[in-house]
Amino acid sequence: MKSKVLLSVVAVAMVAMAFVSCGKDAETKTNAAGKGTITSAHVDKPLNISIYLDLSDRLVRDMTPSQKDRDIEIVSYITEYIKSHSEAQKIIPSKDRIKVFFYPTPADPKIALLSSDLEMDLSKAQPADKKKMLKEFQKNFNTSLTQIYDATLKAKDWPGSDIWGFFRKQVDTYCVREDSRNIIVILTDGYIFYAQNKVKVGNNYSYITPATLKNPNSGLIAERDGLDNIEVLMLEVNPIDPKHQDQMERILQKWFSDMGVQKFYVGETDLPSNTKLIIDKFLKE
Repeated sequence: MKSKVLLSVVAVAMVAMAFVSCGKDAETKTNAAGKGTITSAHVDKPLNISIYLDLSDRLVRDMTPSQKDRDIEIVSYITEYIKSHSEAQKIIPSKDRIKVFFYPTPADPKIALLSSDLEMDLSKAQPADKKKMLKEFQKNFNTSLTQIYDATLKAKDWPGSDIWGFFRKQVDTYCVREDSRNIIVILTDGYIFYAQNKVKVGNNYSYITPATLKNPNSGLIAERDGLDNIEVLMLEVNPIDPKHQDQMERILQKWFSDMGVQKFYVGETDLPSNTKLIIDKFLKE
């Protein structure tokens, strides 16, 4: 009798284990299919989101909404996302971080001062301060960012952004934290050019310009690899000649791949409502 009971218990246990195992397999397949769910690898990791803004003459391109308004709305949406993510973790244990930055740092001291307000790091905050930080940081981001764009447009000084040089030597310092989900969002028109960092090797360059895009075999030099610990979301890519859109995207995608980035997306400029869908999908999958 005891043997029969023991066998029954073992059988039930085996069925339960099989059920749990099947459930895990199903969850893995669902996540892998990209259904918009947050994968288990991301659930327990703090978010470390870095937003790199290109303050170049792209800001004066004739478009509606303006590039300034598009950029600010994108940043605002990402701040909303990180706020919701932190609240879902009950705030107190959250170690999420978000930072908006420029590289190189603009020479205008006013912009440098305003930039100091464009960071929120819950890992460094006392538990009693975290709710207040989450409540206020979105407003602070929008206010400071608006003032930075207005000052940049008024100055009409366009030194460009050294995106190539940044990935070559600074991305690890600025954007990578251990035990975090490291994401860098880049808002740029896709023209990578910085006068003080020009390199050419055959058909490959450290820059993308209308002239290099005339060469169908042109590419970006990848001087490093090992960036498998960072995700890249590049938005607002907008070549002057629409015929160069696909070529520009291919060059940028290959560059990220050559540097070892395993998850990246390069997207053209669009209405903010459509761009939000891309951001949402990228952050949640």
